[in-house]
Amino acid sequence: MPVTRNLLVVATCALTLASSYVALAQSVAPRDFKSSVQAQHNALQPGSAVRMNRLIVKFRSDSDDTAIAQNGTPAQEHVHALNARLASGTAIDAVTTLSYLKSVSAHTHVAQTSRAMAHAELSALAQTVAQDPRVEYAEVDERVYPHFVPNDSLYTAQQGNLKSPVVVAGGANLPNAWGRTVGGVPVSGAGVTVAVLDTGYRPHTDLAANVVAGYDFISADGFNNYFTANDGDGRDASALDPGDWNTQANLCDVDNSSWHGTHVAGIIGAVGNNNTGVIGVAYRANILPVRVLGVCGGFTSDTAAALQWAVGLTVPGVPVNPNPAKVINMSFGRTGSCSSTYQAAITAARNKGAVIVVSAGNEYSRTTITQPANCSGVIAVTAHTSTGALADYANTGFGTTISAPGNSIYTTSNTGLTAPVADSYSALSGTSFSAPQVSGVVALLMQIKPGMSPAEVQNHLVSSARSFPSATYCATRTDCGAGLLDAFKAVNALLTSQGIANAAPVLNAVPTQYVLPDGNLQFTVTATDAEGDEVSFNGTGLPNGATFNAITGVFSWPKAQPAGDYTFVVQPTDGVSLGASVSVKISVTTTIPVEPVIPATPAATVTGGKSGGGALGWFELLCGLLLALSMRDQAKPRLAMPGFRVSSPAPAYRRPAP
Repeated sequence: MPVTRNLLVVATCALTLASSYVALAQSVAPRDFKSSVQAQHNALQPGSAVRMNRLIVKFRSDSDDTAIAQNGTPAQEHVHALNARLASGTAIDAVTTLSYLKSVSAHTHVAQTSRAMAHAELSALAQTVAQDPRVEYAEVDERVYPHFVPNDSLYTAQQGNLKSPVVVAGGANLPNAWGRTVGGVPVSGAGVTVAVLDTGYRPHTDLAANVVAGYDFISADGFNNYFTANDGDGRDASALDPGDWNTQANLCDVDNSSWHGTHVAGIIGAVGNNNTGVIGVAYRANILPVRVLGVCGGFTSDTAAALQWAVGLTVPGVPVNPNPAKVINMSFGRTGSCSSTYQAAITAARNKGAVIVVSAGNEYSRTTITQPANCSGVIAVTAHTSTGALADYANTGFGTTISAPGNSIYTTSNTGLTAPVADSYSALSGTSFSAPQVSGVVALLMQIKPGMSPAEVQNHLVSSARSFPSATYCATRTDCGAGLLDAFKAVNALLTSQGIANAAPVLNAVPTQYVLPDGNLQFTVTATDAEGDEVSFNGTGLPNGATFNAITGVFSWPKAQPAGDYTFVVQPTDGVSLGASVSVKISVTTTIPVEPVIPATPAATVTGGKSGGGALGWFELLCGLLLALSMRDQAKPRLAMPGFRVSSPAPAYRRPAP
């Protein structure tokens, strides 16, 4: 029968539509990072067996130290002069003396003790030094360590962390940002210099084109001792990473080289659109490598001096930086409150207009972030998973600014287990790799508006962040930061404030949807974006029992009731204030209208109310009528069977759009 034929056609279409909604979902159990991170954390605590012999001493600017400096007396004598006062102190014995090692700034120097001490003893010595009236403060020159959480295998060989939240819920939404332009140049970080204070870099083929001349700030650990530097010399103009592997368990974890700095640099500025490898967040930015971490990490003094140098400030004994950076990435830290040395360096760099981005740490803490992330004036970054939930290893607490993807971040690396061998790519996890994504987005913003103040940059990041997913740990908290990093929203808001034209997603109109009472209705809301990007949605006013998937745009109402008309509103979540909303009307009715028959190609001109030979004849029209009548039999709602889906913009039965 014709009715049977049409029912078979409808059923076939329903099956075809159903297959189009099948999506692959890959669930990977998260790696338990805790054991390796905790082992490293415990081994590096101040109370451990590691012995230390360096102090940072800041002399008062109004002390006689200044007068001595003006008379040309070297810093070595300033430090040596402290020994007379220390001779009577209780924290140092008669055979222990201080000697000058290096400078952090004009009034801040590093002193080395003549013997190694336990942390508690060295801290007591620092307190004694600080009592000298010429000294503003003194503190232990602590080691800092990369925020690195190793993993055994890749979660994926693709950069899901950079994708739209339509594809990866926790994605940083870079494709939408990259699609915008400023003065005809893609939003890509072009013209902005980002300093990467880390282990140095390897001249990777997918990175080297964006690298500018940096510096190695790792100085000798003592006379002719270059254990930390691992390159045979002290500070010099080569920021190349020789490797940071360690074989001495009494100093820190025995491990292979991390190539940490190359990984971080690639996340920020790997060359994009070159048909090779990966793309960096700011794929046209200049990368300024500054080597501060070596074997067993690095020292506060070296990182503080490097920070000042990176922004163009003077550091004694080091040539002035010819490529001052406006963005600083520091993916390292240590426990404790912000040290005076860090705070002074950060304040000085911020006063030069630099934005300082720091990783929050990987100690599984829900109350405390590490320093220098907990210093004033920085953007402290924690990490979330691909779903947008807080990563289990990531620190959060007071001072956290924002969250960025942190699991299995895939980018540039090296195959060497110790010394460098060959270029490669790898995936690593940790807040170390969340921070550079934020640094990259900061570079995008500074390309759009050069000269932005650090406060203005932070306001854009915070105000544009997406909310943490509901029912996750951070959803109702304020100590996880403002939310999830969203590059497009940050870029779009800044472009709008600058009066630069941009295109927000526009929703496509959805005709009225019809369904029988107790029937199953499903359709998809779609949108058009100027750059062809996928768009996520926000639906409000849904009927009871209905659901709307903001990621896929699929509306589902498995048991539509009672009869009546319903309306809900949909907006694009990307550029909500600019994108047009659309109202979707749903009619639950026992009388579903038949879509009118439109001749495909008339054979003759229509006159006198008669039509020429069309594609459908009277027999097909009769069949359609019989099919519509069959729908009235509620005991057999054949077109409302479970699983039946109507796909917009061409549902099987709907009223034509006006």
